[in-house]
Amino acid sequence: MKLQYFICSILLCMIMSLFFSCSAKDDELPVLVPVHTRNEDIPETPPAEIVAEETPIPEPEPGLEPLPSAFSFAVKTGPAEVKVFSGAEELLPVKTEAGVRYFNLDDDAETIFFRADNFITKEMDPREIPGRIRRGVLQIKLEPASGIFHLEEEMRTGNQPKSAVFSADGKRIFVPLLNETGVDVFRFSEAEHPVIQFEKRISIPDGKARGFVEPYIDVIRNEFLVSNMDENKIHVFDLESLEYKTSVNTGGTMPKVITQSPDGSITAVSNWLSHDIALIDSETKERIKLIPVGAVPRGMSFSPDGSILYAALFDGPDIALVDMKEQKHVDTFTYSDAVGAARHVLFHDEKLYVSDMAQGRIYILQADNGNVLNSVRVGPNVNTICFSHDKSMLFVSSRGRNNPVDYTIEGPEFGTVTALHSADLSVAGKVWGRNQPTGLAISPDGNYLVFTDFLDANMELYRISAE
Repeated sequence: MKLQYFICSILLCMIMSLFFSCSAKDDELPVLVPVHTRNEDIPETPPAEIVAEETPIPEPEPGLEPLPSAFSFAVKTGPAEVKVFSGAEELLPVKTEAGVRYFNLDDDAETIFFRADNFITKEMDPREIPGRIRRGVLQIKLEPASGIFHLEEEMRTGNQPKSAVFSADGKRIFVPLLNETGVDVFRFSEAEHPVIQFEKRISIPDGKARGFVEPYIDVIRNEFLVSNMDENKIHVFDLESLEYKTSVNTGGTMPKVITQSPDGSITAVSNWLSHDIALIDSETKERIKLIPVGAVPRGMSFSPDGSILYAALFDGPDIALVDMKEQKHVDTFTYSDAVGAARHVLFHDEKLYVSDMAQGRIYILQADNGNVLNSVRVGPNVNTICFSHDKSMLFVSSRGRNNPVDYTIEGPEFGTVTALHSADLSVAGKVWGRNQPTGLAISPDGNYLVFTDFLDANMELYRISAE
């Protein structure tokens, strides 16, 4: 009798263990985030608790294991109106929350199709879905059926890729990482088709600081410059060997954008927290002057003759003017009565092109007096802007709506990259990114555009064709 009781006890324990093991797997659902309702409070510093990925992580190989008898998955799509089909049957979500839809699949589900008007349909073997899920969510973005944007490749980067720039010869792409200790460098070639290959991560010898923000290519001295907001410095590397050369303290706090005067003799650096701009001798690397501008400077652009430095002031719809002969802040253009956050500014054809993150708008101002010539809303949280090779088009990254808890958590929608005609700001094309498209760069020949998906540690390469 005791032996029978002992055997029964063992069998009961085995059955209970199997039951709880299966239940745990079935309960693994993605964490939900609330829908963003306001478009303000846009911090740019990462929370300390974020865990960095020190090397680029490849995509998981899609698995082809048979689906369980009842399989649920969450999907986030760009555009949001993408319809999901199993074979010819449209699937309806069992739940929608914070921009994420939840679907159930049977083990005999047919090929899954993702469809939206004017976009190329994407199809997927349902057995691939488990292997393609990132942080609990399947990301699906569709490409436009026609237009100037043609996706060539996506590449993983380190954590929080803040910006991007091509080398002058177009053979390298540099990606500063906000939450890593360096800059990812990729080789770019186009023998038979465009190829991006990870080359190395460059960093400061024995450096432990994160916070790499914005790059600059100094073609005169064959140097790569990058700002580091945690160390209040710009770091300098040899553009060919990628060897570290030196670092320059900006004299201010939290440096961001780097630019140079038209003749390359002066390097200007905007200091975010100290509300000033550092002027540095590009050759000697000695700081010439620190110029207060009375607000938070970010993007900057010189006039073609180098006499005026224009700086976007992030805590308002304002552009500061710095007289380079007097080396002081002499005027401020206010281009709107609404709340604003000027982020980037570019100069072209006696006009200023400004991105305003708070308003989600692009403005064209008359460069000599600040009068508004045109403006257009592009989307929530517009970020970087850059011109096409011939300056006929302006490319704009829009992060999409923020998560209301923290901007470093995925929001309810993907962001976008939009091409505008520089002359009148009409739309030339638009493509969906993933979570928070931020950095933008155009290849020297004007044929390719890369942008970074800030929250996905991802970079996307597009070929740009004529309209």
